[in-house]
Amino acid sequence: MQNIILGIACTNTPEQAKIFLIDPKLGVDYFAFEGLPHIEGGIIDDQQKAIATLNGLVEEMNRRYTVLKANKVSNIFDLNKKSEATEHLPFLWIIHDEFAEWMMTPDYADAVSDIVGRLGVKARAAGISLVFAAQRPDANVMPMQLRANLGNRLVLRVDGEGTSEIALGEKGAERLLGKGHLAAKLEGEPEIIFGQVPFVNGNFLESIIACLLAVK
Repeated sequence: MQNIILGIACTNTPEQAKIFLIDPKLGVDYFAFEGLPHIEGGIIDDQQKAIATLNGLVEEMNRRYTVLKANKVSNIFDLNKKSEATEHLPFLWIIHDEFAEWMMTPDYADAVSDIVGRLGVKARAAGISLVFAAQRPDANVMPMQLRANLGNRLVLRVDGEGTSEIALGEKGAERLLGKGHLAAKLEGEPEIIFGQVPFVNGNFLESIIACLLAVK
């Protein structure tokens, strides 16, 4: 998850991409990112604030479609290429770490499943991407509706075939090598793609973020 955030921040200016970071663990894994201009509103560690943020992004998605319609384009890519567009829009990333913990709360699970369902239908064309991460990808915290609306899946090694079928949609993730070795099931790709997450230690992470802040 740190690598995903770092990748977004290193390849986009704060005007090009904004990140909404939700973390039930009070942001303990993300202290290094404090002050990063890409992160909107700091680290969200409260359920009600998380729900309000997600609802706000549904409203922003709907607003963006009115902008697309006014400029006679079908997606954010064509909009941002149009020099005479009424508005150029940044890409928005919703990154929700450890969402399994809060999905055990029925009210939160119901709210998030509904919101993700609404965002999953048409958020991509509006430039809004969702990244949900869980260490326990079981059926209780990843209901079928949620899995259906989060189409692309990146899976690290899991403990068994059953967990692999829930997280990846098929067996195989239990045979990964660990240490960042992953399987990716991407929309439009007929086969599972395997990759290796680069290892980024704390010192490297802090030095990169320091460089990003220096050119803020």
